[in-house]
Amino acid sequence: MTRRPVTDTERDGIRRRHAAGESRNTIARAMGRSASTISRIADELGLRFEGGARVAPATAARQLDLAEQRRQLVARLYARAAANLDRVEAGAYVRVELLPDGRTRRITTDDPPAQDERHHSQAIGSYLTSAARLAEIDAGNSAGEVRSMLGDLARGLREAFGEDEPEGDTGGG
Repeated sequence: MTRRPVTDTERDGIRRRHAAGESRNTIARAMGRSASTISRIADELGLRFEGGARVAPATAARQLDLAEQRRQLVARLYARAAANLDRVEAGAYVRVELLPDGRTRRITTDDPPAQDERHHSQAIGSYLTSAARLAEIDAGNSAGEVRSMLGDLARGLREAFGEDEPEGDTGGG
């Protein structure tokens, strides 16, 4: 079986149909050519078939779903940050201590112990940082603006909790 040469008119047709979003198989059927011939010509023309028009709506729907999931996560992260802050600022701080015999004891104090307050502060900062990063994806804010906002927020938290500005690495345990 000899191959019929592809004409310039057919090449133009492939280019036009590809630009219109037709799939490789649709173009092949319309032009009476094999899918492999259309693929070969498309490669020569620098064209790629990556799902085209039939995948675009699904991709757009998936992007909307992911954006909604991000919005929900941002709301949940803010809620967790607020819950931690509420716990630290409550009139009474309740913590549970594990006793050596395996029993637990509830301890209520006016203020949280310094270590607990520090852990809450770190958790609040982590929740807010994560929320800001997720919100940045959809808002299109520059990373510099977000870092500046987070720096201001961190300073405010340190002032609220009476902590000094960190010097150098704060990542220790």
